[in-house]
Formats: sequence, C-alpha cells, structure tokens
Amino acid sequence: MENAVGGTDFAASLRVLLVSCFLMQLLIGVVGITVPIYAAGLGASPLFLGIIGATGGFIYSFMPFVSGVLSDRIKRSIFIFASIFLYGLANVLYFLAESPLMLLPIKALEWISVAMFWPSAEALLTDSSGEKLEVNLRKFNLSWSSGTIAGPIIGGMLISLAGIKTPFALSSVSAFALSLLVLAKIKEAASKKISNQGGFNRYDNGRAPFTMAVMAVILFSFISGVIYNIFPAHATSLGIPAHEVGLILLANGLFRMVAFTEAYRIEAKIGMSNIFLIGSLVIASASAMSLISSTTLMFFSAFSIFGLGMGLLYAASIAHILKGWGSAKGHAAGIFESFIGIGNLLGSSTGGLISEYIALNAPYMLIFAASLALVIYQASHMLRRKHVHQGSMRNTLNRRCF
Repeated sequence: MENAVGGTDFAASLRVLLVSCFLMQLLIGVVGITVPIYAAGLGASPLFLGIIGATGGFIYSFMPFVSGVLSDRIKRSIFIFASIFLYGLANVLYFLAESPLMLLPIKALEWISVAMFWPSAEALLTDSSGEKLEVNLRKFNLSWSSGTIAGPIIGGMLISLAGIKTPFALSSVSAFALSLLVLAKIKEAASKKISNQGGFNRYDNGRAPFTMAVMAVILFSFISGVIYNIFPAHATSLGIPAHEVGLILLANGLFRMVAFTEAYRIEAKIGMSNIFLIGSLVIASASAMSLISSTTLMFFSAFSIFGLGMGLLYAASIAHILKGWGSAKGHAAGIFESFIGIGNLLGSSTGGLISEYIALNAPYMLIFAASLALVIYQASHMLRRKHVHQGSMRNTLNRRCF
C-alpha cells in the first residue's frame, strides 16, 4: 500500500485507520454494556441474555472468514465503510426495539457489521506493515483497547444520566459520521496479488504451535462473552449501578491495554509459549476471585487481573496467526476473528445457560476450568519440546563419539 499511494498518504491512512479502530471499539463498548441492561429492563431472563449474546457470537463464528476472503479480492476500505454504516443502522433499530425478541435480529445485524470491519482493518494494517508488523500491531492493539476502556464507562454514564436509549442514538450518529470519514480518507492499493500456497506455516522453532494460539484466542473471547453479555445484568441484580459496571469494565480494558503494551517485549525475553502459559495462569486466578465477588471493589480487582491475562493471550495469538499465513492476510485475519466469534458464542450461550440453571457466578467456574485445561496443554507441550531437544542433543553427542 505504501508503494501504491505514497508514504505521506499511507501515514495519513494509517492514522485514520487507527482512529477508526478506536472509535469502532468505543461504540461496541457503549452498545455492549447497554444491550443486556436494556434487554433485562424489557423482561429478558439470564438465559435469554445469553441467547442474545450468542446470536452475535454465532454470526461472528463464520462471518469474519467470509468477509476476510472477500476483502482479499475487493477494496478493504469499501468493507470498512460498509461495516461502520451498517453498525449505525443497527443502533437505529436498537433505539426502536420494544421487546427482547426484537433484539435478536438486530444483534445479528450488529455483529455482521463488526465481522466485516475487523478482518478488513487487520488485513489492511498487515498488508502495509512489512517488517514493522509488531510495531503497528502494538499501535493497533493500543487503539482498539483504548476504545474498550472508554466505551463501557461512557455507556454506563449515558444510561445513568440520560436514559437507556441515549447510547443507541449517539452511537448511530457517530457511526454514520465515521463511515464518511473512512470513505474519504483511507487509501490503499487498487489491486492485491493473493497467494496462500501451503496455508498456515506451523513453524515451531521455539514458538508456540498454531493449536495453542487458537485455544488461547478462544479462551480470550469466551471470557469476553461472559464479561460483556452476562456480567452487566448480573452486576445490576447485585445492586451495582450501571456507571459502576462501566468502571469495572473500564478496569478490565485498562489492564488489557497495559498487557498489550508490554506483551511483545515480554515475548522477546521469555518466548511466546511462556506468554501463553503466564496469561492462562493469570486468568485462572482472576476467575477464582470472581467466584467470590459480590461488590464493585471485588469485581474491579478480579476484572483488572482478567484484563492482564486476556491482553497477553490476545497479543500473542494475533501476532502468531497473522505472521504464520502467506500473503492472504484477509484469510488470516478472518480466521482469527472467527475463532473470537466461536469463543464469544460459547461464552455467551453456556454462560447464560448455567447462570439460569446453576448459579449467577457459575460462568467463572467454567472459565477457571478452561484456563487450567489450557495451562495443562501448554505445560505438556513445553515438556515434550524439552524432551525432544534433550533427545536430539544426546543423539548428536553419540554420533560425535563414533
């Protein structure tokens, strides 16, 4: 892209892209905290809240791959424009909804638009980064994670100060304006040569295997499904006001951003496999703390720790998957985002189900079990690698002896 449109145009396009990622994630955060509280006010049960969240997760489990493939063949900027415009339309429909059942197709439309946005944005970023991929990924992670921090607190404050429908009205206007900015300012190459010979490069020269990255990103999004689709209504049922729910989610996003900032520096020192292991252990401790939480302060502490673990898993996973593919970055980004959708679907649906029939804090029990399973998998992989390395060293010494 830089060669096609010039360094100055590329720099301007990158700035607009990063601003778009920030604002899109901010709107997702505003709407994300509003929908479950709005649905609960309309009479939705915890199970139905899970179904609403799972609708978005279901769409996001396959739609990012479809849009990623298409964005390898059509201008990515067109996909980004269309996705933001559709997001504004979904917010208009949320504003008009009057029953929990009406929220299901609107949630589907919302997440179709989100599924169009992220693979195209990630692929556009990757196309143009070259050897600076990790530098630009750090900017990208900081951009969208900043939106994660601001979105819930803004949404919670809007609900508390101006009413439950206000976030939908402001989000729709903001999305329509942003879509026009993207259409006018983002530049890219007119055509892309797509080659994906051999698919994913499952290299393992000291790095984590592809399976580990997939398991980690699914765990990350499973937790997101619980936090954003189940927790807000759970918290308000405990008597925690909406603006304090926003503060708790803000803490999660803030510590996630801290982890994004440091993840690649830590990886350079200890290796990617250890990043996955540490992130899973941190999440296990956070889920154990969430099990016994019932106040704003307790959830604030637990969700801050969640943010650290989630940030480490996400940063390591996206770098591993995008680096491991050929030139078809839309494929890679689409697959990565589809795994996020699968995890979100599982987190929302199973979280809502066990909240309804077991206990409101049961989803954290499930997160604890899943994180421990990932720790066991990672530890066994590292032990196997160590055993293979020692065997190779012994064989080398034996050959030298003869």
